Amino acid sequence: MAVRPGETGDLFAQVKPRALSVSELTRALRVAVEPRFKDVWVSGEVANLRRQASGHLYFSLKDEGACVNAVVWGSQARRLAFAPADGQEVLARGFVEIYPPHGKYQLVVNELEPRGAGAQAVLLQRLKEKLLAEGLLDPARKRPLPFLPRRVGVATSPTGAALRDLLRVLHARFPGLPVLVAPCRVQGAGAAATVAGALRSLCRAGVDVVVVTRGGGSQEDLFEFNDERLARAIAACPVPVVSAVGHEIDVTVADLVADVRAATPTHAAQLVAPVKDELRAGLQASRARLLRAASEAVAGRRRELRALKAELSDPKHLLSEQRHRLDDLLRRAEALLRGRLRAERDAQDAVKARLGRREPRARVRELVARSEDATRRLGSWQAATFRREELRLERLKARLAPANVAESLKRGFALALAGGKLLRRSAEAAQGDALRLALAEGWLDVVVTGVDAGSDPLPGRTRPGGAGPESGGGDAVERDSDHD
Repeated sequence: MAVRPGETGDLFAQVKPRALSVSELTRALRVAVEPRFKDVWVSGEVANLRRQASGHLYFSLKDEGACVNAVVWGSQARRLAFAPADGQEVLARGFVEIYPPHGKYQLVVNELEPRGAGAQAVLLQRLKEKLLAEGLLDPARKRPLPFLPRRVGVATSPTGAALRDLLRVLHARFPGLPVLVAPCRVQGAGAAATVAGALRSLCRAGVDVVVVTRGGGSQEDLFEFNDERLARAIAACPVPVVSAVGHEIDVTVADLVADVRAATPTHAAQLVAPVKDELRAGLQASRARLLRAASEAVAGRRRELRALKAELSDPKHLLSEQRHRLDDLLRRAEALLRGRLRAERDAQDAVKARLGRREPRARVRELVARSEDATRRLGSWQAATFRREELRLERLKARLAPANVAESLKRGFALALAGGKLLRRSAEAAQGDALRLALAEGWLDVVVTGVDAGSDPLPGRTRPGGAGPESGGGDAVERDSDHD
């Protein structure tokens, strides 16, 4: 059998490998890659963040040498404790997925946490929300500072400039005011615990107000004052607490929980202690006002006593006034009594007059006269009414007489009926129709032998100009022999 070229089993011919389709290659990659990266942690910087209307988050995680696409589905995005943003360092946990339609792989994120400063911000926000829910940040919980504390407690570093500024201003405003300092660390790990311990020591020592203070610094330097234990120690302090941490722009959790926040240590001293000289000046002014008020009150009472003495010096004057008043009351009483007696007599006279008019015999005569008058008026009214109604009936009878069908039939008229229906025009009957004529006495059944459509209702009359009877006028109406 002959072998065609190309069909020989040439041992030296090169064998071509089988080509994979794109789908087959993608499936192979998915089988090789996805099982190895089911649960991975990836750290990087967020870039190209896009929020979809469905709630999904699409972004890229990048570092100095590479970039990978990532997605957080809406159900997971709604449970995130923070809001991701471009440029934020994060730590993502999820699995690698190859998306065949685009031929790309992406990281499907199940958990996302901030790193670095972002993580601190998230923790700080959670702590604020927790304290707010417990009511520790409620303004209604804040206590007022004492007007003049007997002893001031200060929790701060004994070598810091904040203590020197506070004591300088405090003693300048109120020299000799006792100040008890509880040394503590205000920076670095564990500083919050030492500040809380200093607070408790000051409270046991019996101070009236506590100042927690330190100088300015970076956010990292002040981060210990965001500690939850320190915040709860400030809230549990039995005396008011003034927080003067950092500069005015620095706000820590200790500032929020404290009863009063001071912008600086100097400001804290101004809040805690009043100016002694101003208090003395105010006290002297109040003393002077009190003396003036007391002098004026005593002088007024003396004037009242003199006026009373002047009125009581002559008892005859008081007796005369009371006599005049008694006479006036007597006159008014007599006038009132006479007026009432006169009113009673007038009422009695009126009653007598009414009783006279109500005497029984006079009343009977009056009723008899009224009855006779009513009888007379009723008789005249009946006669006039009956006559008027008789005349009215006669007029109605005269008006109804022409409309009486029976009277018309007596005068020779007849009614033509077809099937019980009254005929008014000759056009309503045709030749040969059976009619019934109603007379004054009895009726006749007739047959129509001719129909006159003219306007003259009397048969046999000639037309104008001497012509003969109108069309159909000479025809007679034949009597029905069956009903004769």
